[in-house]
Amino acid sequence: MTITVRTRFALCFLSICFTSAVAQSVNLGRGDIPLTVSAAYDANTATPLIVLLHGFGSSGPSQDAYLGISNLADAYGFIFVAPTGNTDPVGTSFWNATPACCDFFNSGVDDSGYIASIIDEIKADYNIDARRVYLIGHSNGGYMSYQVAYDHSNTIAAIVSLAGASHIEERPAPASPVHILQIHGTADGLVFYAGGANVGNQYPGAMASVTTWANYNGCTSVSIAGEQRDLVVNIDGNETTTLAFQTGCKTGGSAELWTMNGGPHVPAISATFAQQVVEWLYAHAKDEWPSLYSGITPDSSLALEFNNIGSLHAADAVIYTCLRIYSGGLPSSIDGISEFDIGFQLVSAEEGILRITKSRPFNATNALNENNEPPDCSGIFEVTTNIYSDVIQFEAQTLRVNFELTDAATLELTLVSYSELFPP
Repeated sequence: MTITVRTRFALCFLSICFTSAVAQSVNLGRGDIPLTVSAAYDANTATPLIVLLHGFGSSGPSQDAYLGISNLADAYGFIFVAPTGNTDPVGTSFWNATPACCDFFNSGVDDSGYIASIIDEIKADYNIDARRVYLIGHSNGGYMSYQVAYDHSNTIAAIVSLAGASHIEERPAPASPVHILQIHGTADGLVFYAGGANVGNQYPGAMASVTTWANYNGCTSVSIAGEQRDLVVNIDGNETTTLAFQTGCKTGGSAELWTMNGGPHVPAISATFAQQVVEWLYAHAKDEWPSLYSGITPDSSLALEFNNIGSLHAADAVIYTCLRIYSGGLPSSIDGISEFDIGFQLVSAEEGILRITKSRPFNATNALNENNEPPDCSGIFEVTTNIYSDVIQFEAQTLRVNFELTDAATLELTLVSYSELFPP
């Protein structure tokens, strides 16, 4: 079989999917916590982190056995951890989230700080994508996810609460917006869909939790009905309706409600439940750019003329790079801007087609790289030929590439040629 340049480019791009996860652990004083690290993990690539918080009386491993989130670590390339809360005097595990749930013996333990410290510890050991730190919680873990998001809003990009609830008292908005997804069954007999009380303490309903965070995130009161979903295996059809508050929201914030009509507190989840949740998280990053400027510092052994080159960001399958505008071989500009940060989305792996989906002036804040140097702009777009040339890192490979702008209306570019770079 003859492998064309475009096909080989596609194989390189997609190679992140064909590895298996490696289990490790962290310990923050409450014992070892299993940590699942995709074998696709590369210390040079910022990687999403998903933290799963269990329900009252459960444990991290049991919650993961129910939802199956860690099983997707390879396919989606994330790091995963599922800690277990403290045990109360009658031997029941819990998280201290809100007065309604679930520190019933008034221990006062700071679980929000504990979970934040787990995240910090993992960040210290791994290259975690600061835009993609996510929480998923069921029941008590859902309450806890909301509380951690409120206390540590600068850290958390998005949360998914399954059958949990936010706080009911009035509070000022958190420091930073956070994307919120509440998944709740109308037949939940434990944490009522419409809200209620637990040990004398009120908690809000599903819609009230979502609208509270929509307000925090600056969204308008306009909600948009979305696609119906199949989340519960023993209820016929797509039983789940969706509603999103995403108009006018601050960057990095939104709020959404998925209502499982007839769904109980512990639904028999569909085969695609975990996948749907992870894909929702991946679509909700903290910010639309991975860093203050596009690109990464290349390996010094390559002896490149640039100290900053483009790179594939595996979490959202976007190539982040920068390019300089040239005309007739001389520096030029577009609307007065000579260098741009660019985000290229893959349109077709087979054909080697990319589309420009985001742009901004390059390094507008004059940030320095880790070597305290101003980053270079490695790409060049020649307006007279519509050729874009660059150096891009794809996991372990560094490629010199040439693309041609083939559709100016959609900003699509097609791969012309590439060559792999090696140390001299």
